[in-house]
Amino acid sequence: MRRIQTNDLIKFFANSAIQYADLFVTSLAPNVHDHNRNTAPCLNGLVITLSGSANFSLNGEVYAIHKGVILHAGPNMAIDIKVTSKEPWHYTVLHYEMLNRPFSMDIGHFEIVAGHHHKLDYLVHQLIHFEKIPGDMNRLKCKSLFLQLVEFIVICAKMQTSNNVVDQAITFITEHYNLPITIAEIAEEIGCDRRRFAYLFDKQIGMSPIQFLTEIRLKQSRELLRTTSIPIKEIAELIGYQDAFYFCRVFKKQYHMTPTNFRKQYLTV
Repeated sequence: MRRIQTNDLIKFFANSAIQYADLFVTSLAPNVHDHNRNTAPCLNGLVITLSGSANFSLNGEVYAIHKGVILHAGPNMAIDIKVTSKEPWHYTVLHYEMLNRPFSMDIGHFEIVAGHHHKLDYLVHQLIHFEKIPGDMNRLKCKSLFLQLVEFIVICAKMQTSNNVVDQAITFITEHYNLPITIAEIAEEIGCDRRRFAYLFDKQIGMSPIQFLTEIRLKQSRELLRTTSIPIKEIAELIGYQDAFYFCRVFKKQYHMTPTNFRKQYLTV
């Protein structure tokens, strides 16, 4: 059984171009054994339980799925399903096409623990409803609902691993990035050991606290460079850097150009 890391799941859906294809809804009676077939040859799928439970095997790896646990299936995988509930297993499979894969990641098959959420159920049933109705407008509605559903699934998965210490740190950083704060000071502010804080932050967010702080500062600097004529030295101070030369080095490392050149490039567009 594979369970993808939440940060990898976020990275995958945030950076991939995906296109909703179709869905089907079906049921299997208790004690039914469904096998000797494969998943769609060119499509990925999300298997979402509507009621009941089953052991769903993909290429020989077994997943115990029920409401709150979503299964991701890749193309052309061998299927073996055994219903484990006393009631029929009622489920839907949402197919999507991957239009590009901007980074190397073996998505294959894995489970996503999303938990029970009324909004998730609502989005699934809305998608099932509009899939039945012909017409371009409803097709557009299905695409929109699918993307909303994917986003909410990711949010739910992230909530399962959420850590209050990290949430506090994010709030503190976003409110105080313009000050010359250090990671040690952030850890002290939220009442956590520095090393423990760095570990928890990286595990949940997928980057170190200093990387997160730097990205916030640099994004704000880009906005100031685009929209104002404030001198670069003052911009550095406004985003928490006392040393303008250091700010320029960090900016150039991130964007492969100096703040001055970035401003000139924007002004010539």
